[in-house]
Amino acid sequence: MKVRQWLVLAYREEKDCCMSSLLNTALLPLKRGLVMLAVLAIGILPAPALEPADFPEPPDTVAFNVQKNGKSIPVTLRQLEKLGLYRVTTPSPYEKGQLTFEGVLFRDVLKLVGLEGEDSVALRAVDEYVQIVPREDWTEGPLLLATRQDGKLLTRRTQGPTRLIYPLKDYPAFDTPIRKPRWVWLIKTLESGG
Repeated sequence: MKVRQWLVLAYREEKDCCMSSLLNTALLPLKRGLVMLAVLAIGILPAPALEPADFPEPPDTVAFNVQKNGKSIPVTLRQLEKLGLYRVTTPSPYEKGQLTFEGVLFRDVLKLVGLEGEDSVALRAVDEYVQIVPREDWTEGPLLLATRQDGKLLTRRTQGPTRLIYPLKDYPAFDTPIRKPRWVWLIKTLESGG
């Protein structure tokens, strides 16, 4: 009888030990996830590469007009910057050195103005220069519609109030003879390209 009781007791201890080990193994990913969440919440890990930028609210001046359904709809700098600002440092095909721009994601702008479903969009500058930007450009990488350079609002003198920026440093596939002319500045209108 004592041997049998000992075997039952030994079986229960081993079962409890295995269950405890199994439970710890199954909970390990959950524990790791909670630790990572806590670390992120207190900001110990480095910020992501595309860091949001924060500036005082811009004036409510017209940045450009959207041509849609036979109407011209003004879009203001304030409307644009409320989408959230991002910063990118990149070389330009037309200017020397690394340039730092702040602005909004072009795909967010297209969503704001109701053109996100288009296969392409046309950007027209003040001097009537026109470029067609195909959908793959704004879906393959984060094109930036810049409203600022080095933290200062773009003006006509600095090729603003908006400029389309291709992040050439982080997305070298954008550095092509076909895409370089799509760096449009002094943007006057935005419309469907098809």
